[in-house]
Amino acid sequence: MVVVNGAQLIVRALKNQNVKVIFTLCGDDDLIYNYCEDAGIRLIDFRHEQATGHAAQGWFIATGEVGVCLVQSGPGVTDLAPSITVAYQECIPVVALATHPPLMSVEKCTVNEFDAAKMYSSFTKWSGFCYETARLPEYINMCFRIAAGGRPGPVLLNIPVDVMVKECDDRLECVQNCFQPMEKNRTLIRPHGDPEAIRKALKLLLNAKRPIIMLGSGAGFANAGEEARKFVELTKIPVGAWGWGQGLIPDDHPLCFGLASIMEGPGQVMLPVADVALVVGLRYTDLFGYGQPPFFAPDVKIIQVDICAEEIGRNRPVEIGIVGDAKAVLSQFYQQAKEILKEPRPETDWVEKMRVEKQKFEERIAKDGSSDDIPIKPQRLAKEIREFMPRDGIIILDGGDTTVWGLMYLRAYYPKHLYFSGGLYIQHLGGGVPMAIAAKAANPEKKVLVYTGDGSFLFNGKEIDTARRHDLPFVTVIHNDCQWGMVARIQRLAHGPKFYGLGSKLSSKTRYDKYAEAFDCYGELVTDPKEIKPALKRAFDSGVPAIVDVRIDPDVETILDYLWAGAYNPATYERTVPEKPPEAITPVR
Repeated sequence: MVVVNGAQLIVRALKNQNVKVIFTLCGDDDLIYNYCEDAGIRLIDFRHEQATGHAAQGWFIATGEVGVCLVQSGPGVTDLAPSITVAYQECIPVVALATHPPLMSVEKCTVNEFDAAKMYSSFTKWSGFCYETARLPEYINMCFRIAAGGRPGPVLLNIPVDVMVKECDDRLECVQNCFQPMEKNRTLIRPHGDPEAIRKALKLLLNAKRPIIMLGSGAGFANAGEEARKFVELTKIPVGAWGWGQGLIPDDHPLCFGLASIMEGPGQVMLPVADVALVVGLRYTDLFGYGQPPFFAPDVKIIQVDICAEEIGRNRPVEIGIVGDAKAVLSQFYQQAKEILKEPRPETDWVEKMRVEKQKFEERIAKDGSSDDIPIKPQRLAKEIREFMPRDGIIILDGGDTTVWGLMYLRAYYPKHLYFSGGLYIQHLGGGVPMAIAAKAANPEKKVLVYTGDGSFLFNGKEIDTARRHDLPFVTVIHNDCQWGMVARIQRLAHGPKFYGLGSKLSSKTRYDKYAEAFDCYGELVTDPKEIKPALKRAFDSGVPAIVDVRIDPDVETILDYLWAGAYNPATYERTVPEKPPEAITPVR
């Protein structure tokens, strides 16, 4: 008999799933640590459990591999919850492991005892317990199968401490069966779409006068860039992206119009007049006006592709719904189009209109971003970051205003190189620094930059200590307007000047550069726009985690301020958008 304990089985099962790194915070989970080094699994230990979940998300985005985080029972698993909520809403596969008090002490009011599985049930694909040591590898395999299968998402496995320390016979058949090659424990085959539905959809697209393609996070997670590019170049249909679909088609591609959204950009002009839209791996949320006018034409014909059948037709009726993996379905679209067209179609006036709108937008934001005003305009900061970062640099947006300005100015030239730290469908702040740690661990040769707000930074800003200890240098740029900017301006727009800054002001005396120095990192304060690029260079050249604290004009408004400051109509539950946004802001057409 070969005797092994539960912790050994957990590590072997993780290794069998090709896990390379575990993001963790120590406690009664530390027995598992003892076996990670021999297994070749790296441990990156954090200062708060929420950050471990964000880092696990960042690992998936950077590598395409399921992220793993490990926390202790009780406060460890409750602290983890916010980041797992984001993973669920954003369909990011994360395997979260948490210890639990021993089974022998259940219902004795022991320390840290509560039903974590029940708590997590509403924001995971699965949450539960393993009660038998010999079945731990089976449960680990199940967690990966559920997290990565279908529409991806997080799972939580609770492991009682006595199950973890108990020993069993390693040669048991139920144990050995779990250590087969990974592909024998979960399918890696991509589900294809119905060929007849694709044929009908292709006919609709090719006969359209103003067709568009919208690539969402589902397309990004499926790594569908090559298939999307070949189809776009063959059919000459303008393409836009959102979320982790950005970068599948480089933003400077001649057929890419940038953001496929109602935010500022060519998409504001293209989406409302398109007559056919191929929507791949994207959900029509409020960020898209739920797919309704005035953001989309009332008679636009929607072709929706999603791996999850229940997403088809959500919020907006579809002309054709196709259930399947984005990469597989786009490959089918390309192959069928190639048989019909034989060679690339000529470009239409619709493509030229897209390019004209794109050029107008780029000229306008370049002008807006050239201001030498002090305090620094947010447009100038975003423009300086865009010009400084290399084409293959990774930028993580964290915050309200920073995400808006970042999406407007920054560009994605490679898949998953422009991150959202919190979420596209759930507003969550503070994920930027832990996600940067994961991104740097996965891409040590690349420049990684977090573009965050002074409000969002301090949620997990202390994790620069984690980055310093693990020698993972990146630069955090703080867009510091000394307030919760988006909230403060909406207060003024929605309720009047009297209420501006009520509960939303932050201190102008806080020095985040000094905060960095306290953690043995590099810090610099910037108040002159001409010093932004030199400061960025010094920060990256320092070779340690760095913070550049940039003081920003607090009163520059965005189009989202106006969209979100509108009053709800209690009869229709819709917002009324204020009629006269300032001239500097392009109103939604």
